[in-house]
Amino acid sequence: MKDVNVEREGSPQPSNADTLGRVPLSRFVDVAALQRLQDRFAALGQVTVCICTVDGEPITNPKWGSPYSDMIGTSSQGQEEFHLALKRRALQTHTDKAVSCHHGMSLYASTIHHETQVLGLIVVGTRLPLRPPEQEVREIARIYSLDADALLHSTMTIAPYSGGTPEATRKFADVLAGIIATLYGQAARIERQLADLQVVHDLTNLLAGTLDLQEVLDRTVRRVVEVMPVKACGIRLLDEATGELVVKAVCNLSDEYLAKGPVRLGENEIDVAAFAGETVYIEDAPNDPRSRYPQNSLREGIVSGLCVPVAYRGQSYGVLRVYTGQRYAFSPTETNLLRSIGSQAGAAIANSRLLEEHILAMRVERQLTNAAEIQRGMLPRIPRSHPHLQFGCVYEPSFHLGGDLYDFIYLPDGFIGICVADVVGKGIPAALMMASVRSALRVQAQSGTDIKTTMSVVNRHLCNETPAREFATLIYGFFEPNGRHFTYSCAGHPPALLLRGDHMIELGEGGTVIGIDSSAEFEFSTQPINKGDLLVLYYDGVFEANNFEGEEYGQERLKASIWKHRSLSASALAKEILWDVRRFAGLAEQSDDITVVVVRVV
Repeated sequence: MKDVNVEREGSPQPSNADTLGRVPLSRFVDVAALQRLQDRFAALGQVTVCICTVDGEPITNPKWGSPYSDMIGTSSQGQEEFHLALKRRALQTHTDKAVSCHHGMSLYASTIHHETQVLGLIVVGTRLPLRPPEQEVREIARIYSLDADALLHSTMTIAPYSGGTPEATRKFADVLAGIIATLYGQAARIERQLADLQVVHDLTNLLAGTLDLQEVLDRTVRRVVEVMPVKACGIRLLDEATGELVVKAVCNLSDEYLAKGPVRLGENEIDVAAFAGETVYIEDAPNDPRSRYPQNSLREGIVSGLCVPVAYRGQSYGVLRVYTGQRYAFSPTETNLLRSIGSQAGAAIANSRLLEEHILAMRVERQLTNAAEIQRGMLPRIPRSHPHLQFGCVYEPSFHLGGDLYDFIYLPDGFIGICVADVVGKGIPAALMMASVRSALRVQAQSGTDIKTTMSVVNRHLCNETPAREFATLIYGFFEPNGRHFTYSCAGHPPALLLRGDHMIELGEGGTVIGIDSSAEFEFSTQPINKGDLLVLYYDGVFEANNFEGEEYGQERLKASIWKHRSLSASALAKEILWDVRRFAGLAEQSDDITVVVVRVV
């Protein structure tokens, strides 16, 4: 386990969520949008409006309520006076108290606040609805260095409050301030959510860059401390063999604290709840009755904490804990962020374990492929030519390794043996059992042509070498050198089919399956063979092949296929039988091997 070293702080650092309330109003509400809102309000109320900071610094350009106010306010002296008046207005603690400006304008303010933070002011300037006397206007023009006649003309537009009384205007300003604060709050929440999503995204990128699980966990705890107001973080994963939550990654926790003692899942209700998917808050760890090691928390300087599951798709792998150095209440945003990080860590653990399983499966796959190649090498490809017999065979396994066997055994004095066997089961056990049957049959067949003894010896061998639940079916027979007699015994295997002219003869003489009863006896029969006869041996996978409707190929279809292709060579006939089975089954998955051995007597 690596220890990620990050500078330790005695108290939590502010998170993104903590700093959002202190950013300017313009951070979350566009200045152009504020300007539009302000200008429409000014036009509606025929009042002067400006939005400024809490210090009285203008955020927007003032919108003047009349040409008269516009001429005064845009003059050099008028601008300076207005800015000073805004600052005086900002210093006023009572919003309904007016500040004078521009010889007759009264400035009122509505505060824009979000939660406990004052974001700015909407300053509204109103004038008396009465037209000022000419002499006063000319004096004002002189003070502000304006053209007296032009300023006097601008007073012609001053009218009573067509947009509402000053009181109504101020109330409307309060409503507008609330609207702006709402926009700010919505944008702030979006900003927080985006910030949290960015953290999760960054963590995802960090985790995606490595396949080493330990590095993934180390990066996770370090990132948590970087982005959350916590002093330390740790991840514990469950050891299913012992039930202990084992420390796998930590940031800013001392070796002494980590060595405090074992943490078993069933002995700590905090971890039990978190492992079950809950979020557990610890307000004061040294005094929390649920804490197993309160004195260690006190010495470590741990006060508050949060514990969430490290889980992915409902599967819990451990817990993620964060610790603070002072009493701290985690916000819902911070809680959700930590749960998201726990889920990311859980996904990384799941992917890492899946990768390990994949690597193991690939290793087994390679071994199975190699074993399948060895097994296929044990099956004869093309039998040696025979003056009286023509051979053909096809083999299509349903898995890498199978328990089906066919073989041609060359016996003394020109006899040639043929066997087809089907071992119960699939995969490696069946393949090993198949190899055992093949070896026993080959050895015993060389001792002579006593087929009854051969079948009994192979049966006893299988009974002695394999568990009682394992068995095989077998048909074994041999042709005499001239190919005119076929002696065989069928041990629980589908009977061989002999096509002679227009007749199909089933050769099924024999006994029970081999490998069950070591005292079993097997009968045999000798079948005369004529020139032109066709002998077909097969596995039950041929007539048990299913199509998508669940219908079996069946022995009657097999017989019909043999009859249809009876004029072909032995090799071509075997292939056509296989293709007939494939056409029937289509793309339906098959559960058994398909093998056909054909002998044509020439």
